[in-house]
Amino acid sequence: MSKKKNHRILKAVGITAAAGACAYAGSGYVLFRRLFDLTNSPLYKGIGVRRLSGTDSEKNEWFAHSVREDDFLDSYDGLKLHAMRIVNHPEDHKWMIVQHGAADYSGGMLDLIYEADHNGYNVLAPDSRGCGMSEGQYTGLGWMEHYDLISWINYLITLDPEAKIAVYGADTGAAAVMNAAGDYLPSNVKCLIEDGGFSGIKEYILNILRTDIGIDGKLLIPGIDFYVKQILHFSVNDVSIRRQLTQGTLPMLFMHGTQNELIPSSMVFDNYYAYAGEKDLYMIEGGRFGERGDEASYYKALFGFAEKYIG
Repeated sequence: MSKKKNHRILKAVGITAAAGACAYAGSGYVLFRRLFDLTNSPLYKGIGVRRLSGTDSEKNEWFAHSVREDDFLDSYDGLKLHAMRIVNHPEDHKWMIVQHGAADYSGGMLDLIYEADHNGYNVLAPDSRGCGMSEGQYTGLGWMEHYDLISWINYLITLDPEAKIAVYGADTGAAAVMNAAGDYLPSNVKCLIEDGGFSGIKEYILNILRTDIGIDGKLLIPGIDFYVKQILHFSVNDVSIRRQLTQGTLPMLFMHGTQNELIPSSMVFDNYYAYAGEKDLYMIEGGRFGERGDEASYYKALFGFAEKYIG
């Protein structure tokens, strides 16, 4: 075979390899933006609009007459974060921090905030970074948010040093709560409640790619993670919810829908059995993503658990 022909073959192989590498990098970037970029992901469109969810006139009247404040703090990486604070029980020191999930914001948790208020809790409801009135472009799927959550806990204690705090989170907010469980939390925090949290960012991504796009994403994880490391400064291979849970000590209630396809119910068992602290489990029969099933039973379980430690 001539040297000229060999050169043509090597050149073709090189071009093909380069094209494949570009295509792989491009796919990783597209998927990174779909999963982490709140300005691009179809999950998060319109979340910047501040409005009440639901049309329940009693709840809207309650909200209108509640004592509300808009609180702001700076995140560890320089974002201005917002939270809604409702203080209808100023003589009491019972607090619930309510951390919303994906495609939501603090006002979207009105039903839960209403129930918390009627169970005697003052409420602090943060907007996650990039949602509601908080600055930011990217979600950390519960990792960056758990540092924000700890900042809000410390902020609340500066306002009320006698605060007795229960912390609640849903889906990505639940991931933030579970990640925070493995870090130092002040003694004012008495218990934690997670609803619909996933067992790990990588596991969540793989399930999203499988259920939403119909692909096995194992080979795509390195491409996605490249942009996570470059832009968000952590790695989906290094952070671990389950590792955080093995270091937790506070009482935690794990809640999950049995028909949740976006975050399969198998994940709650992974989390529950990994947790080192006192724990309880509540399964929502027939509950899909974001559903609470029989609300009376749901709230009885949630606030019954919290009252054991807030009292």
